[in-house]
Amino acid sequence: MNRTRWRRGRRAVTLLAAASTLASVTTGVATADDSMSQALVPWRDQAGPAVFHQPPPRAPQLESTGIWKAEPTQVCMTSAYRRGEFLYQGCLWDDQGAGAPLDWPAGTMVKAYTYPKDPVYRSNAADLVELRARPLPDATAFRLTFNTMTDPDLVATTIALGDSPTPVAAPFGANTVMPAQTFVTVHGRTAEVVDAKTGDKAGSLTATVDTERRQIEVRVPHSAFDPTGRTAVRLAAATGLWDKEANRYLIPQALADEKHPGGALPTTLRPSAFFDVAFRYDEPIDGAWRDEQQKTTLLTGDISKFHTIVDFTKLATATDDDMTGQRGGVPKTGYIQRIYASHFELAQGRRQPTDPGAPPTGANTQQGGLTTSTDGSTDVSGQFGWVCREDCVPDLAGRLQRYIVYVPKLTAPEKGYGSLTFTPGYAMTPADVVGESRDLYTSVANRSSAPTLVMAVDGRGNDNWFYGQSGAGVFEALADLGRHYRLDPNRRMMSGFSSGAYGANKLSLTFPDFFSKAFVCDGLNKAPSFPGVNGVADTLPVDTVTQHEPGSVLTPLLPSRRNQPVMEWAGAPDDFIPYHIPRERADAYAAGDYDYEFVTWLGASSEHLIMCHNGTWDLFTKWAGTGERTKTPAHVTYVRNPLMDDELFGLVGDRAYWLSDIRTRGTDGSTGTIDVVSRGLGLADPAVPPVAKGAGIASGTTIPLNPYTREYRKLSAPATVAAVNELKITATNIRTVTIDPRQAEVGCDAKLDVRTDGPLQVVLLGCGAPRTFGEG
Repeated sequence: MNRTRWRRGRRAVTLLAAASTLASVTTGVATADDSMSQALVPWRDQAGPAVFHQPPPRAPQLESTGIWKAEPTQVCMTSAYRRGEFLYQGCLWDDQGAGAPLDWPAGTMVKAYTYPKDPVYRSNAADLVELRARPLPDATAFRLTFNTMTDPDLVATTIALGDSPTPVAAPFGANTVMPAQTFVTVHGRTAEVVDAKTGDKAGSLTATVDTERRQIEVRVPHSAFDPTGRTAVRLAAATGLWDKEANRYLIPQALADEKHPGGALPTTLRPSAFFDVAFRYDEPIDGAWRDEQQKTTLLTGDISKFHTIVDFTKLATATDDDMTGQRGGVPKTGYIQRIYASHFELAQGRRQPTDPGAPPTGANTQQGGLTTSTDGSTDVSGQFGWVCREDCVPDLAGRLQRYIVYVPKLTAPEKGYGSLTFTPGYAMTPADVVGESRDLYTSVANRSSAPTLVMAVDGRGNDNWFYGQSGAGVFEALADLGRHYRLDPNRRMMSGFSSGAYGANKLSLTFPDFFSKAFVCDGLNKAPSFPGVNGVADTLPVDTVTQHEPGSVLTPLLPSRRNQPVMEWAGAPDDFIPYHIPRERADAYAAGDYDYEFVTWLGASSEHLIMCHNGTWDLFTKWAGTGERTKTPAHVTYVRNPLMDDELFGLVGDRAYWLSDIRTRGTDGSTGTIDVVSRGLGLADPAVPPVAKGAGIASGTTIPLNPYTREYRKLSAPATVAAVNELKITATNIRTVTIDPRQAEVGCDAKLDVRTDGPLQVVLLGCGAPRTFGEG
């Protein structure tokens, strides 16, 4: 790391520490420097990285000022009546205009409409996140909120008020029709009123722009359109790019240039100007960007189907109604796509080719496939994605992010729902886990014995191997989920697929006390990788094919999984990830004393994309059980890997259970291992049985019958022994470790039996000065 990046990281740590101190006052979460308070907080409540424990982040787009009072729904494609306002919550990254729906990976990587190449648009300027209406004595106020706003004059939104017998042409050359009585087109600080029937301009209004909150407000006087006392007012809206010089919409052409959007199909004579249409309540949840209906409908040039009906008598009486169970209402159960605020925004919108931290030439990325150099760099690498860290802008760069959660109709247990967090693979989105039946969401969630919320995240684009903002976003999403649902911290599982399986492994190994169990579906072992290539190249004396991140190999970190059972799936043969890659971890599990199960799928079901999307989840749910974590363990092992730390984003792995502040010696980033047994808990490691083996056939949704072999070891509960006031410590390349004696159930006078390969400082919380071993 260069000095500039180091300084930025240190500043960020200081800010996060300050926020964490505040959190300890307001929520009972202790900081690492507050030894007395930390000793009073159970380790499970301190588990996980600093970013998880921060107070809720501020997102200006979700704030209200002036006449606006209602809380946003933060649920994509929903509406509600709240505090005298009607709200429509759009979604994120669905501003792709007209085009044909595409399957993975093209559906994620290829955009229908493309923005002008000028980075001021941030490839996201027309992303309408929210529209709301509020009646006033002499006008109707409308507020538009955008995901990105670098210049409000770049974008226009046409609001269609009222109905008409037939669809009419939207004004200003939008090349689109929809029913309306009056059109109000808002661009920058101007709103122009047009009589929909005649097309004549009926006046201009002044709009108010709040660039900090990326909001525009316009008040439409009753003289232009009066909905007062009406129970059914038709409302529609759509957003596109604005040509300031011509005072009209910018129309996409075949290919984008600096000032014009692209993506118009050759067969479309009059491309619609609109990138994002509101009130799309029926968009399928399994679309990558939730815009498949929008794409096909805009191709026709008629968006009449996208509208809502607003009851202005409800607004006049300030009747609250989330319309749950109705079309467009806020759901309580089932698939829910939520918007949440991140602590981080290094840039608005989507990543631009000129942004810092570009992937090397030859890398395949979600930004649009194979990358070419934009800065004259000679770096070349064949890989999926790239590790994007301190001075790097990820694909989905903005403050607002999203995830999908499935909420069962089952009542939450007394201690709260269990949770399973899923990290999708390269160029995948949470929608790729959604299936017609027996998908991961429903199979895990709808178990009466273990009601569970199943969540999948975008990972800032799932290109970045869950380092930096990509990894931090997993914990930010979980924190947001916990603000809306009661979750049991003792039943918190982690899972992922392909490069997302690498991420699931990385995060669950770095924070083993946070996740109770891990499920790794066909995962890689290094980041980044191009699996088929690296299956061979990684075995050569010199691998020049891929720029692997230093310290990214997972197998050396497996000892951290002492108290975290794991299930892994692999394929033989696997068309994508050579079998020896996951087999390396399986061999380590078998040779050690791990609680694990390794499943090898055979034949057609071993194919990479089928294996983890084939509805064979019964094997996982049977193994997972309730997802309960190990109780306070008496034996803790942790591998400290400084090279995986992302301090700027509150993602530092230096603790496990009742151990904290684990630091290695030296500055080269080498790993260190700390192993501590507390004899004060009166527990001893169980006997380690031999590995058992078996085979079976599972029914699937894509392939009916799926043969597999399994090898497994199930550890019994720890044996009960006489408690002794003693800690046995074994350390390799560890400089300091802090132990909470209360949770280890020993006293300040505990005997310390220490074996170390160099100087080791041991701190017992609340017990005075640290003690040093291994000197001289």
